[in-house]
Amino acid sequence: MEQITETLGPLSEDSKFSADNGYYTRKNLEYLEENGLDGYIPNRKQVYETKKSLKKDKPFSKHNFIYDYADDLYICPNNKKLSYKKTYKYNDVQMRQYYCSDCLKCHDQLKCVGKDRVRVITDYGNDLTKNMALKMETPEGKQEFAKRKQTVEWPFGNIKENLKFTEFYTRGIKQTQTEKNLLSISHNIKRIHNQIQNKRKINNNLNT
Repeated sequence: MEQITETLGPLSEDSKFSADNGYYTRKNLEYLEENGLDGYIPNRKQVYETKKSLKKDKPFSKHNFIYDYADDLYICPNNKKLSYKKTYKYNDVQMRQYYCSDCLKCHDQLKCVGKDRVRVITDYGNDLTKNMALKMETPEGKQEFAKRKQTVEWPFGNIKENLKFTEFYTRGIKQTQTEKNLLSISHNIKRIHNQIQNKRKINNNLNT
């Protein structure tokens, strides 16, 4: 954020910020909260929900368990409830565990828990992560984060796949920054060229 304000200057009060799951940490969420910033960051489950192959190949993965925020419990793919049991800390991270005791009666026991008698879900969360998860489930949250594919992720994909740039050839912050700027310029020039060509095609079609 400091680099953004240094480059762009003071930001307006209605500015919105989106980032990928790699930034979904307690430290970053606390920074957003303390500075009154409107951020949009998905948790790991929300990222995996967009990958249909995971749901198909691993139907009983933790990411396919639905969290009920109102009742503070998880619901498994077979509609069984995993109730909250305890909270503890591991490496200074708060963890909440949820248990289901109906697994022995379930016809998918071997697929889900194997030889274990119960299914346990460990939630690495606190109020900030819960609130962000709820925010990302809203239509506005999904809409704001979807903009990343058009404004951020697409340029990275173009530079990596089409321009075949996968590593920096220079060393040092100043040199790599210059190299990055040149790549950005080439990307923008090509984008401007494509837009001009598209407008010409539209005009030619209108004149014929």
